[in-house]
Amino acid sequence: MFPDDKVDIPFCERIFCNRTLNMKSIKAVGFDMDYTLALYKPETFEKLAYEETLKKLVDIGYSKEILNWEFDHKYMIRGLVIDKIRGNVLKMDRHRYVKVAFHGFKELNREERRKLYDVENVIIYEEPNFALIDTLFSLAEAFLFIQLVDYKDKTEKLLNKTYLEIYNDVRKCIDLCHRDGSIKYKVSENPGKYITKDKNLVSILKDLKASGRKIFIVTNSLWDYTNVVMNYICGNSKKELNFEWISYFDLVITGSQKPSFFNSKNQIYSVDLKTCYLKNIDLINLSKNENNEPKVFQGGHFKLLYDILGIKVGSEILYIGDHIYGDILRSKKEIGWRTMLVIEELEKEISAIQNSKDQYTLCDSLNKKRVHLENEFERLQIAEHENKIKKGIDKDETLDKKIKKVGYDLLKIKELEKKEIRTYHLGLHPIWGELMKTGRQNSRFAAQVETYACLYTSKLTNLIHYGPHKNFRAVRDFMPHDLDD
Repeated sequence: MFPDDKVDIPFCERIFCNRTLNMKSIKAVGFDMDYTLALYKPETFEKLAYEETLKKLVDIGYSKEILNWEFDHKYMIRGLVIDKIRGNVLKMDRHRYVKVAFHGFKELNREERRKLYDVENVIIYEEPNFALIDTLFSLAEAFLFIQLVDYKDKTEKLLNKTYLEIYNDVRKCIDLCHRDGSIKYKVSENPGKYITKDKNLVSILKDLKASGRKIFIVTNSLWDYTNVVMNYICGNSKKELNFEWISYFDLVITGSQKPSFFNSKNQIYSVDLKTCYLKNIDLINLSKNENNEPKVFQGGHFKLLYDILGIKVGSEILYIGDHIYGDILRSKKEIGWRTMLVIEELEKEISAIQNSKDQYTLCDSLNKKRVHLENEFERLQIAEHENKIKKGIDKDETLDKKIKKVGYDLLKIKELEKKEIRTYHLGLHPIWGELMKTGRQNSRFAAQVETYACLYTSKLTNLIHYGPHKNFRAVRDFMPHDLDD
């Protein structure tokens, strides 16, 4: 790793800090595998998941014509919420106010949104009636749900199913694709088609281990698939799989069943690397490794991980993952691990934002003009009220004209600002807008990132720009009264 100098680090490859973290206090660094160590190509991997799910839906009675549907891997973003009951997909701000909503491919207008999701209604946007799209694995699921909702509304093919039943069918079929190997078998046959190889990955792992820290993996994938993926991304060019990549790690836990790994005492087994058979182990001597054999397990829980690695408290661990709920929220909230969230989309979005600076400046300028006109309108209304109460003047023609003029200008500037903000957002994503914002507010996803991720970045290998003992410092928090404008 190289000492960091922000001037030399491309902005889109920086590590951003929500909570100060001194790497000197970190004794172990852990990784999720899927979408963290291994970055999947959405145009092939998510398409594969989508197509295999269509087949499963046909198997349970859906029309064969859906097999001709196509997947648009750019349509969905993370941070959305599926309303299973009404068949809608929502984007909310940090206050859980619904700013964008689609029913199938039809966008709901403001009145339709407010009627369904008025802020005065106490709605808990969680299971069982809502599903959170917080991982890249969920994008194909969300897009297929939108297609099926549209299909149900425009045809008579799914009249016997509610939106909730359609969602449950999609969820069940996607889960089956992962369980029966429909997806992972094809990835294993040709990993290069579905996975992006990062030339800096091995260097990062070696440097972290050389710094004296314990390095581990906790993944929900099982051993056979984990071995295929890790062989590929760690540079094994041989046709036959080997176990050389394990030398970069002190511990590998597969089939971890996150998030229950962080709050349940799941059974742990030792994995026979060649046969993939599971073996019972002696928990008393779990931390001992007299034969210096690779420590590869299935299942278990965080307390066993502490025993194996010699960790005393959760704050000594930095865990890097891509799933805000399964990796970051639970590990931080339940057991106090320090966290870094990988937001793969962030790199392209930052570049797009930098290219949209002029539009952002325009929106900011319009907002300041609107605030100025609102203040002026309020001042004139107060003056009118004082004329009536204190001076007994029923109507001041000059003042009345000013009020009408400012009111007209205010209405126009509001419409223009709304239009330009929408233009700005649709320039970043043509359906949902900026990932981290809704209008001028942080999105629900951004609020979760801020709350639960100590650090966040576009890919874990951005660590290459920083020293192994870097002290990441959070920027100052701001309240509205801190800003003097």
